[in-house]
Amino acid sequence: MSNNINIGLDHFSTLSGDYGAKMLAPIQENFPELAEFIMGTVYGDIFKHSTIGDDWKEIAIISSLVTMGQFDQLALHYVMALSVGITVEQLKGTLLHLTPCVGLPRVISAFNVLLTTLEEVK
Repeated sequence: MSNNINIGLDHFSTLSGDYGAKMLAPIQENFPELAEFIMGTVYGDIFKHSTIGDDWKEIAIISSLVTMGQFDQLALHYVMALSVGITVEQLKGTLLHLTPCVGLPRVISAFNVLLTTLEEVK
């Protein structure tokens, strides 16, 4: 395993804990090349850049996922956002701020994912 993959796995685990491990397991099992790319490139390289903090990174990712209507990874990034100190109120504020740009239906869907995620991580 390359050093970037190990660094990525460590960073991913720190941010997401058991929740992330559960989300990553099917990818590791059924598409290991994708898991290696995610851990080595995304978390082992890009996420390690320090131009912006992890809190800003998570808000940027959450905003992008909501904008694209891609809700499958949203729960994981909510968990990561909470782990780096973003509050539930800040997440709701971000969603409210996105409403005029992306539309009410996407924000309602994103909020429903947030509610479900909060129940799962209690």
